[in-house]
Amino acid sequence: MNQEIVWALKPLVLPPGILIILGLLGLVLARRLIGKLLLLATLAGFYLLSTPYFSGQLMTGLETVAALTEDQIRSSSADAIVVLGAGRHESAPEFGDQDTVNALFLERLRYAAWLSHKSGLPLIPSGGTPRSNGPSEAAIARVLLEQEFGAKVLAVEEQSRTTREQARALKPLLSRRGIRKIMLVTHAWHMLRALDVFEAVGIEVQPAPTGFAHGPADRASFHDWLPNAKAFLNSYFALHEHLGRWWYRFLG
Repeated sequence: MNQEIVWALKPLVLPPGILIILGLLGLVLARRLIGKLLLLATLAGFYLLSTPYFSGQLMTGLETVAALTEDQIRSSSADAIVVLGAGRHESAPEFGDQDTVNALFLERLRYAAWLSHKSGLPLIPSGGTPRSNGPSEAAIARVLLEQEFGAKVLAVEEQSRTTREQARALKPLLSRRGIRKIMLVTHAWHMLRALDVFEAVGIEVQPAPTGFAHGPADRASFHDWLPNAKAFLNSYFALHEHLGRWWYRFLG
């Protein structure tokens, strides 16, 4: 399926889009039992996805790769650190109307720079220009890494639009530079999907997850059943990853 079509459909199959569609159908069919059930399902869906407990359960199955320890960082056999793009903030007025990285990408870049200083390994940011005419995400990241974090950037990958394309584009780039193994930096909830595609193209990876979204189960309390916007966003990320892994398996 064309990538532009996938992007167009994504808001309709993930919350809140899918819940709004169900709710509208429920209103149209409100006089029938099916309509009442659809409205009930919509309300239940909004509530559950907004609770820290439910979003945490969705994340638990994704955040299975532990964070690197100090010993693992020092003893790593990786040759470079690859950090995956996560989006941009276009025409940021506080930066002179220039494009900059979004909050998710900044979180990954900060950890990647910290790893670079700890390990002495160079960095390779990855990310193209999906639905944008500005500089690539990787080019923006390079400036930030070098000028703000004082990190060494070895190369950039600027052609990819998806995680799958990142793995495919990075394979020849790494081979040309004799890089056999990488530390891979991305969010903990995105790591499994990234490992799926990077290992599929034959890149040896030491996962370096960051930005964990769920905490220990023994911390559950009454407040975990109170809805909030952050939990709803985490539910969105989790469902996006589960759907993305299924989609990549479907594509083979």
